[in-house]
Order: sequence, then C-alpha cells, then structure tokens
Amino acid sequence: MNRSPWCVAGLLLIWICVVGCGGKMELGQASPPNVLLICIDDLRPELGCYGEQHVQSPALDAFASTALRFDRQYVALPTCGASRFAFLTGRRPTQAMHYGNAAFQTLRGAKAKGNTELQASMPRAFRLAGYRTVCLGKISHSHDGLDRQGEQELPGAWDATPTDPGPWGEARHLLHGYAGGRARVARESSIFEAADVEDDQYPDAQLASQAIEQLDLLAKSDQPFFLGVGFFKPHLPFAAPKKYWDLYDRETLPLAIQGERPANLPQVSGWLQSGEVTGNYAGAGYEDKHWSEAERRHLRHGYFACVSYVDAQVGRVLARLAELKLDDKTIVVVWGDHGWHLGDQALFGKHTTFEVALRSALLISVPGMPSAGASTKALVESIDIYPTLAELCGVPFPAELAGRSFRPLFDAPQTSHRTSALSFWRRGKWLAESVRTESRRRVTWTHEEDGRSGPEELYEFAP
Repeated sequence: MNRSPWCVAGLLLIWICVVGCGGKMELGQASPPNVLLICIDDLRPELGCYGEQHVQSPALDAFASTALRFDRQYVALPTCGASRFAFLTGRRPTQAMHYGNAAFQTLRGAKAKGNTELQASMPRAFRLAGYRTVCLGKISHSHDGLDRQGEQELPGAWDATPTDPGPWGEARHLLHGYAGGRARVARESSIFEAADVEDDQYPDAQLASQAIEQLDLLAKSDQPFFLGVGFFKPHLPFAAPKKYWDLYDRETLPLAIQGERPANLPQVSGWLQSGEVTGNYAGAGYEDKHWSEAERRHLRHGYFACVSYVDAQVGRVLARLAELKLDDKTIVVVWGDHGWHLGDQALFGKHTTFEVALRSALLISVPGMPSAGASTKALVESIDIYPTLAELCGVPFPAELAGRSFRPLFDAPQTSHRTSALSFWRRGKWLAESVRTESRRRVTWTHEEDGRSGPEELYEFAP
C-alpha cells in the first residue's frame, strides 16, 4: 500500500510524541538481542530453583542457573487480564476498567476516546523498533492474542498470531482443555484429570511444538524477534498426563504453612470462598465451607502435577533455542502472571491482596550478564519489566510509564531497586491499595464513589 509523504510524516510525529525514553544496548551486545517472553498462568514462585525441593521443575531449575532469579517480584493485580494489562503497558490501574479481566476488550472500545495505553504496549514498541513480533497462546488475556471478532487485543502489536487450537477447535477452549480436544463445561467438568496419554494430548505441549516451529522460522531471518509464548498450566482445571501426577506422593506433600483464615479480617478484605474452584468445577469438595486435609492434598497434588507438565514444555522450547544457537543472542523472560493460594489462608485461587496472590515467579536471562545463576531480593514490580527489556534492547518507550527499569540488577543483584511495591484490587465498590515494603504489607481500602476511607490491614514478615 502506498502512503503519501504527509501520512508517513504524521505517523512519525505520533510516535515521537508518544516516545519519551530511548533505550541502550548493554552487556556486550553487538546487535539488538531477541526476546523470548514466556508467560505462565497462575505460576507462584514454588519451584525447585526457589528452594522448594518437593516440586519437580527440572527445566526451569536448569534455566534459573543461567538467569537472574527474582525473589520479590509483585504483580499489579491478582487476576489474569488486569495483571497482564499492567505488565504489557507498564502502567498501574487508574480507571475502573483496569481492574478486571476485560481490561483489554474494554480499552479497545475506548481507544476512540483518546485512550492510548494499548497503542503503547510493550510488543508494539518492539514492533515499531523493527522487531518481528509473534504471539502464541495466552500473552494478553485471550488465548491466542485475538478477541472474539478476530482483532488483536493489543492493537498493532503483533506481526503474527499463529496459535492453532488443534482438536479443541477454538482458542478459548485451550485454557480449560482436557485430553484429546475436550472442552470444559462449567460446573459439570471435573477439576482433576490424569489421563494416561502423551503430552501432546493436552494444549500446552501442542503450544510448545508451535513455538519450536516459530523459532525455526525466526532463526532464518536477520531481523530480531520478540516471541511471546503464553502457557496455560497450572491454571485450573488441574489436568495433565498421568506421568506428571506420578512424580508426587500425595500423602507426603507438605501442606500450606499458614493454612487457616487470618483473624480480625475486615469485611471488605481479600478473603473469599475460593469461588474460582467451587463455582466452576464438579467434584471440588469443600464440605461445610471447610477444606478437608484430603481435599487440600488433592488440590496441591494437581497443581504441582500441572507445574511439572508445563515445566517440561518450557524445557522443550528452551532446548530448541539452544540447538538453533540463539540462546546467546536472546533475552529470555519466564514470568508468572500472579500467585495462587494453595491452601494458604484456607483458600484456593487468587483474587486477594495477600502475599501469595501478588508475588509470582520471575526468571530473566540476558546474554553476557555477570549475574547468571544469582538471585535478587530487590523489590520489583511486574510493570518494571517493559522498560527494562526496552532499555536492554535499545527500544524507545513512553516516558510516562509507571514502570522503572531494573537494568542495574543484572550487574549488581544485591542492590535495591524500589523501597516499596504497589498492588491493587477491587471488591464491589471498594478499591484496595497494597504497599509491600521490605518487611511489611499495608492494605488500605477506599470507597470508589465517595472516597471515604475504609479499613486497613497490616502484615509484618519475619526476617
């Protein structure tokens, strides 16, 4: 398509107005590094590489030995869509539409009213900087990067969105998919499945194969790439091949350390009745509003089986990256979109302002970094990842982002980054702001309509 000089000049002017910061390539890169962004749904930092020896995660543990492990990375909101919106735009929530899973769809409808958050997303910034951007699986909130009308949830972000739903027929069935192409029927399908089948009978293994195919294609080009691969497990249902369930002895798995509801919680607090489990699946247990020990063990077993399953799929993708000799040219990010209660505070699910819902796994490998295999206790927010990657790759990004680059941590992981990390949540008409410092978390509630102050929660963490 031919564009007039005035059109090209106009597009350039728009980008100059949006961009406030230019990145710079670091750590010995002679050319812009590629980016492999691996998002894993509901992945809390309970992995072997985080010191949890009861979890079988060999691929991620091996990757951690080449990466910087972030011990205190906090998401903006404890639900998939809102957390990913903040992560991909580098912004904290400022409007009601930012708090829910429909953030992408709602904001796409609002773009005609001057809304620019989605137009300045992380993958779009990389695409405008000359990267080939590809989305597979769940990177934004949908399961293939597209809304129900087939349009990108992040406008103009991706050169390609080639997710193949396979026997599940539609991408929306992938997240809750059972073996052999079966889709969930809410409140009728089981929360558990351990089919004695090969890995590719579940969606994540097929997604890994598609990611490998994309790497093969991308390796043939001199153009740098930004490949997003969004795995579905360990999101509910806890459905994975039997061999991953067999890795664990359910009776010896440790239960949650803090397995009871905290005392003196205010009515508007982040505690709820684990509705994500009990409201969507059959056979979830929960008799008389109390999880029995057997039920808790079964749920924890299912979660860890799914972690081990997705770990194997991540390993396949990383192995192919190395086989193609792209690992020394590629920044690799493994990020969990939020944490998950596994019986902690007598809950199963997210959607709270507790530590386990807001803290998630983050591992980043940068070619040439001196901190490979190290860990950092620096407080970072998920919104910081966008400007960090942009700076490392020399990609311009908007000056008004709330996220701040933590580039220096790759040279000196023992240093600090933030004095506090902010997270947010919404319950009815009440808005929560959670401030996590080195040793405390303070949650304040404010009424959305009249601004009146509600209750406060204060938690102190052992050193």
